[in-house]
Amino acid sequence: MDIGKTHHHVAAVDGDGRLVYSRRVANEETSLLTVMAEVSTHGRPVCWAVDVTTGLSALLLTLLWRRQVQVRYVSGTVAFHMAAAFAGENKTDARDALVIAQTIRMRPDIPILESTDRLLAELTVLTGYRADLVGQRVATLFRLQELLTGISPALERAVDLNRKGPMMVLACWQTPAAIRHAGVDRITALLRRGHVKNAAQVAEAMVAAARQQTVTLPGQRAAAVVVGQMATEILALEQRIAAVDDLIADHLDQHPLAPIVASLPGMGPLLTAELLVHTAGMTEYDSPAKLAAHAGLAPVSRDSGSVSGNHRQPRRFHRRLRHILWMAAFTAARECPTSRAY
Repeated sequence: MDIGKTHHHVAAVDGDGRLVYSRRVANEETSLLTVMAEVSTHGRPVCWAVDVTTGLSALLLTLLWRRQVQVRYVSGTVAFHMAAAFAGENKTDARDALVIAQTIRMRPDIPILESTDRLLAELTVLTGYRADLVGQRVATLFRLQELLTGISPALERAVDLNRKGPMMVLACWQTPAAIRHAGVDRITALLRRGHVKNAAQVAEAMVAAARQQTVTLPGQRAAAVVVGQMATEILALEQRIAAVDDLIADHLDQHPLAPIVASLPGMGPLLTAELLVHTAGMTEYDSPAKLAAHAGLAPVSRDSGSVSGNHRQPRRFHRRLRHILWMAAFTAARECPTSRAY
């Protein structure tokens, strides 16, 4: 089945590869149930396959799993390369669905999708939402740094904008003149109300940087307005990220594998949640070697003829899974004495 937002296209082939069913179906329960019943009349058992496993196919997958039907996942990359094996260059939903059906007929190695439990489904939503929030924060911060440099380069260099304290100050005062007028005592009082560590030092650094510039740069007034709004937005995003982190931690407390994964060096709550999400609760691997291969950590042989022992880095692997394991190793090497020793 070729998955779409409002409609899917389903195609069915028999054991000889002949097309026996092809139809466009709305992404709604009644229509999907009707198609399942129609497809089942062409023979049993029926093996279903999809090319998307995200929210677009959530309703379809839930209905299939409730009927205890086997579902396989044909990735977009596999479908793209398999399409070249069939005649024609048309790119339509009907042809894509046919390619997916032919793929699962010819390739028994296509992975089977297993039903996702409630905890993993909720962790998937929360970790994805957190990633979106972090992306918004990073993009806003880069733009704020650029604008602040156009107001006062010395002020931008003097403080770490990844810290809460400087961001609180910029939400109230953005120009060197305004920061000088606020003074160290007033800024310190603001930071202490926000429970910022080293409030006095941050205030002194910002006032000292503001005193290095007395001229007004072009566009400063408009830039100051935007910087103030961006600083307020970043502070709000940080609060939302912290709230999502609390939700993730609460869900991890309910997962039986979370304490085991979190006990590994460098695996904090976020990396633990993402590892469980991207490995389907560690149910997709029969051995550590398969996990290493999926993450692209195992070398791939390129032997031919008399050449043996020729290995290279894999090109196809789960990039997010590799990033999770790399971040865990990096954190362990920095924070764990035992890991740092090796």
